[in-house]
Amino acid sequence: MTQLDDKTWAAVTAHEDTKLDPPASAGAIAEFEACHGFTFPASHRAFLLRGNGGSVGNVRLFGVGRSDALDLGQWVAEMQPYVEGMADGPILLFASEWGGSYYCYNLRQPGTGGEYPVLRWNHEYSEEPEDRPMLWSEFAPDFVTFVRQVIA
Repeated sequence: MTQLDDKTWAAVTAHEDTKLDPPASAGAIAEFEACHGFTFPASHRAFLLRGNGGSVGNVRLFGVGRSDALDLGQWVAEMQPYVEGMADGPILLFASEWGGSYYCYNLRQPGTGGEYPVLRWNHEYSEEPEDRPMLWSEFAPDFVTFVRQVIA
């Protein structure tokens, strides 16, 4: 299992395009998980306990228990049905690019230690049925690798 270690966290916070909000509470994380029937990978939970959403590189990470445009619960309610309707199984979106694409956990392929592979949903291929094979791509095997890639 890939852990969110201090070296990775330091790289995230040192990146010029990182602007994270204060940590989430363990209670807010547990409430989201109970409400949505989803358990965050340990690495993502550790991230939320340090920064509850914000910008990392060109990505907006959603947080839990927020009352603004980066609230994961709002995004799941509004966009999850649409995005998941184009997936080949269950996903959970958790981040977006400024250009409109989303990053999602592939819930049909759990990895070791409760981690999930990260898929990229490319909005440029979401309109035409013949483009569907290009809509989804594998982005990272887990959350920590995802974070490392977006700050690289």
